[in-house]
Amino acid sequence: MKTNLSYYLAQIKHIYNGSPWYGDSLRQKLETIQPDEIFAPPAPGMHSVAQQVSHILSWRRLLVGRIKGNTDFQIKVGSSGDWAPTAMLERKGWDALLAELDANQNELIRLLDSETDELLNQPLPDGKHKMRLLLDGILQHDVYHIGQIGLTLAMLRAKTPSDVQMV
Repeated sequence: MKTNLSYYLAQIKHIYNGSPWYGDSLRQKLETIQPDEIFAPPAPGMHSVAQQVSHILSWRRLLVGRIKGNTDFQIKVGSSGDWAPTAMLERKGWDALLAELDANQNELIRLLDSETDELLNQPLPDGKHKMRLLLDGILQHDVYHIGQIGLTLAMLRAKTPSDVQMV
């Protein structure tokens, strides 16, 4: 049975390419980006849209790995596996990054669709938490970064700091 897992599947689809109550889904937000905004940081020391998308993808890959039973894959917070350098992302290209994000979404849906609610109670490698916590975290993480991407775009599009309005 997948009563609870159906909720997670619906949320993952909704946040990624649905019509969430808070504004744009992730794909809707990404469709508004202009070529000159992709790799540009909004201010010194801040992450570009491409870096934020790569960051989202890194943590979603961790989730996919955990669902597949890979307990060895780790992400060190603050590392290049967590926040990829802009030069690396520029070499990869925006279209390739978006293709990887779409492929991850499709794989995540396929994997969750083949599971039951028992997945939610599987322990994570730390032995203290369950898969449910990771799924909740990924949903929250995606929504958080949709907002961050909106703020990044607002900053890039503003003529002066006082012009910043969320997009």
